[in-house]
Amino acid sequence: MENRLQSQIQEAIDEFSTMASQITPSPRRVASSKDKKTNVNQNMIKNALKKICPKGKSKVITSDFITHYQNLEKLIPFCSSPKSFHSAWDLRSEILNKFDADRLVNEGAQIIPLNKNERLFQTIQQGVELGKNQRLISFVRHSAGNYDDDLDNQGRFSYQPPNDATGMLRYRWSQYLSKKLEVSLIVIAVMWFTYRVSNSINQVFVAAPAKIIEFDKDLANLDGSLQEPLTLQTINRIDAYNFLNITNSLNETSFEIQTRRDLPDALAREWEFERINSSEKGRKIKRFAQKQGKTCPGTLCNHIKFAQLPNRNIAFGHIISQKWISCFNFLLDKRDHPDNLYLSCQKCNSSLSDNFPDSELRNEIEKMGTIGDWLRDHKESIRKS
Repeated sequence: MENRLQSQIQEAIDEFSTMASQITPSPRRVASSKDKKTNVNQNMIKNALKKICPKGKSKVITSDFITHYQNLEKLIPFCSSPKSFHSAWDLRSEILNKFDADRLVNEGAQIIPLNKNERLFQTIQQGVELGKNQRLISFVRHSAGNYDDDLDNQGRFSYQPPNDATGMLRYRWSQYLSKKLEVSLIVIAVMWFTYRVSNSINQVFVAAPAKIIEFDKDLANLDGSLQEPLTLQTINRIDAYNFLNITNSLNETSFEIQTRRDLPDALAREWEFERINSSEKGRKIKRFAQKQGKTCPGTLCNHIKFAQLPNRNIAFGHIISQKWISCFNFLLDKRDHPDNLYLSCQKCNSSLSDNFPDSELRNEIEKMGTIGDWLRDHKESIRKS
């Protein structure tokens, strides 16, 4: 049975193929290739699409997608922190000494010796390593000592595509999937150094997960951006696992259950229950709901419109009640999260007490959205309300 992930991948294939058909024949120059240009025509684009995201193959591509990230997941424990990866990058040397190595480890680096059984930890000159059936990018290799590459203070850097139509289009496909799935795809960035471990091991590696960012500009004009680099940002292991959890959830859920992308921590803290209950922030949310014509998800009031109620009769409800969560310590930090909150009239909210919403109420909350859902889609409108 087709699940949410396969459905979204199918839509992405069709939409991306249509966009790619508008790419005009012309020579393209990748920045890293200096003056060398590559001619690109529609035959090349069609062949690239057949390899990366062939039409009518959503089931196979979804399977390859899951396998691809299952393979990457096994390597996340060997990744370093963004801070230590930045420090390793800034060494600007192919040689690592024991003092540098010690500093990197103290900053959260995992320095991995050469391993002939794992390509991530091999000194391969190929810059981009591909996953199953060459659909997605697994690793990008940075050459330590390269003074032309820049990694900024937020861990962002650009990585040039291979100088061929398929490699260029694969970058744009990765960006389009990130947009379609509403979660940035990840790769692993890796660099290696000369460091004598033993007579047979003279190289070590520092790797970090990185997510694809800033893709809207490229996708707005695929013809103009085809040869542009991929913009990446290093992330910590927890963020990498969150991405993997979301994709697994998409692969397991039906269309009746919505899978939500993570709400940024700062935004979640800003709009948690204690900060919106009986405050100006809370009143902004209520005014937003009134302007949008939203109604109470409960049935006792017959789904009254919030615009018909004074603010004092509008309440913030907890999907999982505060008292129930208090029984389970592992849930305490999620109790007041915006994704556990919804807007209700005072009457319906009081009637729920410490009980869970029944299936009818849950469905109504799904349709209306949680406070977290509203923040994802209408953050600025809420602030201005």
